[in-house]
Amino acid sequence: MTNIDTQRLPIGVFDSGVGGLSVLKILQEQFPNEDFIYIGDNANNPVGNRPTEEITEIACRIAETLHQLPVKLMVIACNTFTVVALDEVRSRVTVPVIGVSQGVKTAIRESNSNTIGIMATVATVNSHIHKHVAMEIDHEVFVWEQPCPELAGLIEQGHLQDDAVREAAKEYLAPMLERDIDVVVLGCTHFPFVKSVLQELSGDSIRYIDPAYETSDLVKRTMDSNNLHNPSTKQGHSTLYFTKDIVLGADLGAQFLDTDNFSVELITL
Repeated sequence: MTNIDTQRLPIGVFDSGVGGLSVLKILQEQFPNEDFIYIGDNANNPVGNRPTEEITEIACRIAETLHQLPVKLMVIACNTFTVVALDEVRSRVTVPVIGVSQGVKTAIRESNSNTIGIMATVATVNSHIHKHVAMEIDHEVFVWEQPCPELAGLIEQGHLQDDAVREAAKEYLAPMLERDIDVVVLGCTHFPFVKSVLQELSGDSIRYIDPAYETSDLVKRTMDSNNLHNPSTKQGHSTLYFTKDIVLGADLGAQFLDTDNFSVELITL
């Protein structure tokens, strides 16, 4: 395949469900001329409470599907997949693979008290990846890791504004509000969808960081160094695939994606 053919291939983005659409939204804004293929494996969601071997196998199956389509680059738009399966995914495909960034650098920079919170799935919290990264940047920073076992599953079921998601969010925020934490990283790509609820519950006392912006910077650097930018001047198209119930994916796509220029389909992996 010539380089120009490779440049015209889409960028693959994948997640355990609808959460990665929050990353796709930022990527669409940053790279308006690129085509995207998104796979959300909502049939297996939530993955954050599963054993690591299972999580790895699910992530690799999605990546191999994208690789066959084909795509020129992959973005793992899921914190749990990134933490648990990034190395194994990279070993199974031949295109660059970018995991979602932690957002820690931004959080430390914006914290006035040098205390940051991490809201994430159980698997991500158990990896302590955010704390490790934070300690490398500033060994004096205080990091509170808050597991949120129910939040991604609720969002996946379409609970974005109701009492169910509000009660769960209130429970997870309470320890951080008690400790006067002023910046919180949304360490799961599902969580930006309920940012307005979190903001409402915490008021002005907490600022929330969406790591998708750091991820987008990493995608740009990777595309620059591998000469992968699409030379087309046309607006790109996104194809969204889900392994189960495509209604929520279509609804969130219509609400959050930058353009109506996308289609939604069912896929079997």
